[in-house]
Amino acid sequence: MTKNVLESKLEQSAIDVAKEAGAYLRQRSESARSVRMEDAKDIKLKADVDSETLIRNVLTKETGLPIIGEEMGGESGLLRGKQKYWVVDPLDGTYNYFRGQTETCVSIGLMEGLQFLFGVVYNFNTDGMVYGGKGKGIFFNDESVQVHWVDKLEKACLMTGFPMHANYTPPQLMDYMGKVMQFKKVRMIGSAAWALANVALGRADAYYEQSTRLWDIAAGAALVEAAGGYVEIKFIEEEELILDAWAGGREEWASVFI
Repeated sequence: MTKNVLESKLEQSAIDVAKEAGAYLRQRSESARSVRMEDAKDIKLKADVDSETLIRNVLTKETGLPIIGEEMGGESGLLRGKQKYWVVDPLDGTYNYFRGQTETCVSIGLMEGLQFLFGVVYNFNTDGMVYGGKGKGIFFNDESVQVHWVDKLEKACLMTGFPMHANYTPPQLMDYMGKVMQFKKVRMIGSAAWALANVALGRADAYYEQSTRLWDIAAGAALVEAAGGYVEIKFIEEEELILDAWAGGREEWASVFI
């Protein structure tokens, strides 16, 4: 089997299982919303585990590649290796899902070491699927998309958020606000994967989050690069897969944050 055929098979497996997991989450939303864990800043549902179990079972059977997932973990040593592996967020935007908001999705990324090879992000509420990989372009609901971002920071729209691991002391918040207020508009939608998909589609121009997790950004980062954009990450705690992440259409804007 040639490399291109192999990659195509891997990518199709990710697309198909994202649709399957999304259908499950959409059809069983009431029972799946039962709370499994809740603390001051986070919530976990039965749906998170059910969706990841479904995805893991299919990807393991069809591809045999290792998996890092939000609910069941994975081997951080894959970051330093040369083996392909999956990075899965089975339900990104869990709180949105819990409250019936539409900005929530299934996110599956294919990586090799620290390279983002391919991503699929499926908003099952709106039936919007974004997928793509380096050198292959980006697709929305199977239609190729030509992306255009603004060329000036003061005209740009930034997608961001407040993840639970970030530092929210007053000095840190003031520094953060000074950075984000350089943009024309700032948007927070509660799903890093869908935020990155919006950047990849040219609906926004950049994304930044402090102390987020690899599974939150892996698929979306691949989408931004597939669309011709740029990604920079900086690990804060590699073993815990906590990192700062920036992605956008203009490489020089990364220096604002990282």
